[in-house]
Amino acid sequence: MPQLSPLFWVFSSFMVVFLLMSMVVIFFVNKVNFKEVVKGEIYMMKWYW
Repeated sequence: MPQLSPLFWVFSSFMVVFLLMSMVVIFFVNKVNFKEVVKGEIYMMKWYW
């Protein structure tokens, strides 16, 4: 098997960290807007779109 380049490892690590941060942010926003689920969903829709 060919040896993977350091750039590949950096990119993979960055993607993993990005996904983890995204999940943490979504969890935090949902927790904050737990009593206002509909408003929270609308806020997330505006954030992504």
